Amino acid sequence: MGGNKISKMEKVYNLKDKKFKFVDREDELDFLCEEFASPRAEMSCGHAVTPMSLTNWCRLLLEKGESRFICGMSGCDKEWSYEEVCKMALLTPEEKEYFVKTMESIAERESRKNTKSVSILWKRQ
Repeated sequence: MGGNKISKMEKVYNLKDKKFKFVDREDELDFLCEEFASPRAEMSCGHAVTPMSLTNWCRLLLEKGESRFICGMSGCDKEWSYEEVCKMALLTPEEKEYFVKTMESIAERESRKNTKSVSILWKRQ
């Protein structure tokens, strides 16, 4: 993970927090079978997550160079907003900073790549 300041402490939903829709289902983003202790909450796509599984999934997407947060469940292509990810993953200020910086870096890289493509096409004409 390098020095990206992602929390190692397990984050847990507070069952009294009315901002979340809690569900009694498996954590559907726990692909590594880490069995996080938190209650499960439902994302806008309907899949159940814990703050840790969601943080890990979104971090993986960013590390792969993805600039959008897409549900990891097979057959679900729902895109989550950054705001939804922040809320549902209980992102810490350090995690938010890491996510934003990484998204900006990806956007900058994409912009340079697109500029090069346009430049090459322009030269061919």
